[in-house]
Amino acid sequence: MSMATLQLLSISRLIPERDKNNKIIDWISDGSETKERVPHIFFCDGEPWFEANRFAMDKLWSTSGNNIKTITSTLGHLKNYASWLEEVEMDWRHFPKRKKDRSLFVYRGYLINQRDTNQLMPSTASARMSAVVRFYRWCFGEGLVGDKPLWEDSYKVLKFYNTEGFNRTMSVLSSELSIPNRKRPGLTLEDGLLPITSEMRDQLLRYLSDNDDVELRLMLALGFFTGARSETIRTLRLADIENATTDPLQPGVKYISVGPPSRVKTKYSVSGQIIIPESLFNELEEYFYSPRRLMRQALAKKENRTVLFLTSRGNPYSDTSFTKVMSDLRKRMVADGLKCFQSFHFHQSRATFGTELMSLALKYLPDKADAICFVRDAMLHKDESTTWKYIKFLDRHPLKEKYASEFYQLITGKVKKKQRSQPLEDYDNG
Repeated sequence: MSMATLQLLSISRLIPERDKNNKIIDWISDGSETKERVPHIFFCDGEPWFEANRFAMDKLWSTSGNNIKTITSTLGHLKNYASWLEEVEMDWRHFPKRKKDRSLFVYRGYLINQRDTNQLMPSTASARMSAVVRFYRWCFGEGLVGDKPLWEDSYKVLKFYNTEGFNRTMSVLSSELSIPNRKRPGLTLEDGLLPITSEMRDQLLRYLSDNDDVELRLMLALGFFTGARSETIRTLRLADIENATTDPLQPGVKYISVGPPSRVKTKYSVSGQIIIPESLFNELEEYFYSPRRLMRQALAKKENRTVLFLTSRGNPYSDTSFTKVMSDLRKRMVADGLKCFQSFHFHQSRATFGTELMSLALKYLPDKADAICFVRDAMLHKDESTTWKYIKFLDRHPLKEKYASEFYQLITGKVKKKQRSQPLEDYDNG
């Protein structure tokens, strides 16, 4: 099924060029081309969503809310709304008399169902609905959706303490369409996600290997065996591979520097090193110079040619394109009978790594403080409270001794090199 797309475009304002009779003969740029590319939404038939794109430009050139990353995130949520509208064949201005039949209210129900069936994180469902509501508020203010309110608003009073310690209240406008960000019951890890079992991990990577999904297999292998976030993996470059170091006291392990001053992105711009098994590192080196990747590199812009992972069109994976890749993967796996991956998220690879690593650290390090420091540094946590979640999780869900032992062999590089037809055993068998 075709879906709406999000594209980043360079935008400049046009001014009329006039002849000596003051007649407009052309439109030319006023020289104000945007330094950063602006997100634009296109429906599956190629038609732009003019109102949403104008909304993005208005935010960009306004005095507030013009952070390009925030605008891109908002347009990403609107792109998902546009895809849903096309799927259900409904116009975004569909507002019949009955509220429950209006596009916004039907979409809200769809998001809640996605959240309740674990197909969408609670925070994502809330953010997606919030972005759509903000867009409609702007449309209402611009006179693009009639002159009658589309939903009911109310004011909620929030209590807080100011910097001097005095109790204060603040009124906040709230929509009846808002979706509360309700956390899932039970103990979860980062971003409200849980690790998956080693059997599921192996099944997933084998599926990707069997289907020649080289890039995604390597990306997920990095997630499962280094704990790196997707934005870190997507911004790795040749220089980062070439500058990797080896610990002389720990053979079989490589260290790749990420975060400032490198160009590899990390959350909160935390600097550190990711630990990578040498067998997986060697695969990355081999892939970088493989004919498959070089064909993609030939299509890339000059500034992107050293990026490790490129799409088939030669572009680095963006948040949007990578989200679509993961969505397509889930659909394919479910269609192939692997329904256990219906709600799988890439970040679960990090949760899986962290759980395994903490189990290993608690087993071989003197006390919990040392274990926390080790895992915090390996996972580039800004705050130790995030690392503590893994200890709490293990206290309630202890791993098998064999599981921890296998991962110990993995992280110390004590692996036997197997045939390429057995990619998993390259990483996790002693």
